[in-house]
Amino acid sequence: MHTALPPADELPWTITWVIRKRAQIDSFLELPKEKRPPDDMIWYGTQDDLDHWFDRVLKKGDKPGKEVTLEIDSSEIG
Repeated sequence: MHTALPPADELPWTITWVIRKRAQIDSFLELPKEKRPPDDMIWYGTQDDLDHWFDRVLKKGDKPGKEVTLEIDSSEIG
């Protein structure tokens, strides 16, 4: 935050909300356009809505059966 501003806990609630919301929007702008949440969700959705959105959209895409397990015999380490 700007050094001339008082600490966030001394600012009115509405100003701190605007600062937090602006930081949130700035962080969304770092994502590719197709991975950003819709505007309605940003402004009117709950945090749970956003969490579910990102869980669904940013899913790694790991497919079952692609997992590899390496078993190492301790007698072979030396």
